[in-house]
Formats: sequence, C-alpha cells, structure tokens
Amino acid sequence: MYNLYEIIDSIMEKEDLKVEEIPNIDLYMDQVLNIFDKFFPYNEQEQALTKTMINNYVKAGIIKPAIKKKYNKEHILMIIIICMLKREISLTEIKDAFDDFDNYEKIYKGFLRKKENLNKLTLDFLSNDIESFNKEEDRDTTEKMMDVLLLCYYSNVLSEAARLIINREKNE
Repeated sequence: MYNLYEIIDSIMEKEDLKVEEIPNIDLYMDQVLNIFDKFFPYNEQEQALTKTMINNYVKAGIIKPAIKKKYNKEHILMIIIICMLKREISLTEIKDAFDDFDNYEKIYKGFLRKKENLNKLTLDFLSNDIESFNKEEDRDTTEKMMDVLLLCYYSNVLSEAARLIINREKNE
C-alpha cells in the first residue's frame, strides 16, 4: 500500500538550489551542468539537463547567449526557472513569460520563500483527506486510479492557470 501523504511530502521536501550557492563568477558549460546534476532532474522521469538543451534555450531566444562561452548567475537562474516551468508549460509560453521580467534573482528568491509557505499550507490542508485514504487498508486498483486521476486533474488545473496568466499578460 502507498502512503499518499508521504509521497507528496517527499516531493515537497526536495532540496532546491539556493541563490547563495550559485557562484558569483562566470562558468563554462560543464561547470553549469555540474551544478545542475545535484538538483536536477527534479523527478525520476525527467531528463537531466544537457548542453543541447541549454543551446536550444539560447537558439529559441529564451535565454541570452553565453558571454565568451561563459554563463553568469543570471543565466543559471534563468535555466533553473526554465527547468521548473517546462514540466508544465511549453517553451514558447516560457519565452512569453520571460519577456515580461528581468530580475530573475528576485523572482527565484520569492518563489523559494512562497513555496516553503505553500508547501506547509498544502500538507496541512490535505492531511485530513489523505489520512482517510491511508486508513483504508484494502484500497483496490479502482481507488488507486481515482487518486492518480485526482492528482493529475489538479496538476492540469494549476498548469492551465499558469498558461492563462501568461497569455492574458501577453494580450494586454
């Protein structure tokens, strides 16, 4: 039997790269990839970050090109944000979102702060319902599929909300 609360908690507890851990010196591609090896892929099914991916982000105009083959802190922050967003929205939508702002450090620090608070609220809110799921000793495959369907549904609702925010901002 699975414990849904433990699954969600373990996902929320994954360590994030802190802004202070990003070197203040410019880095070559291999050094950037080494930083990302520790924190990404974020989940088991996600592909590790590659040189090709970064080059594609540059070609698509999502991030600025390296300066003399070196990437600065802003590049790294942009790549972190792309790695998180691309799970749920397209690269075109990410590019559109990136067109609206330029202070990636402020955005990422704010995200980490809000994420921590929201994780606590989410677990508190879900704890009663999740606990009732886990008490049912003989959950059959129908109930498990229902859990999966509900989780995917809410993932889709939140992804679609992100898309609407990006598209509304773009169209205004």
